[in-house]
Amino acid sequence: MTNSKSLVSLGSCVFVALSAVLPLSAHAQTNSNQLGIPEETTFAIITRMSDTVAARISASSCEDTRNLLKEMRKSKGGKTSELSLEGQLLASAQTQPKLKQVVANRVGTALALKLMDCNMLNPDTLGALFDKK
Repeated sequence: MTNSKSLVSLGSCVFVALSAVLPLSAHAQTNSNQLGIPEETTFAIITRMSDTVAARISASSCEDTRNLLKEMRKSKGGKTSELSLEGQLLASAQTQPKLKQVVANRVGTALALKLMDCNMLNPDTLGALFDKK
């Protein structure tokens, strides 16, 4: 897979996964029950998808990660009806704390580790969060 195709693939996966964690428009909220999928099946799918995204983040280069973050800043949340079935399932995690926790734990951990490995998240960056100016 070429570098640009790898970035697009990784970017698509991360965007969809993070859409479950980060707030999107009100239209992007759905419930997996509305999709006719049992809760335990939804949980298994979300877990597997989150693990796949986390693995792709971990395997990406620092340059790919930087480019991905730039692309994520540009993207806007869309309507749930415009998302794939997988995207709709991940969007449902916005209203289901148990699912949100799965995505955040798996994808968030991989992303934070990659950011630290690539020196994009360092003590100075984190220290700014504690500055009460």
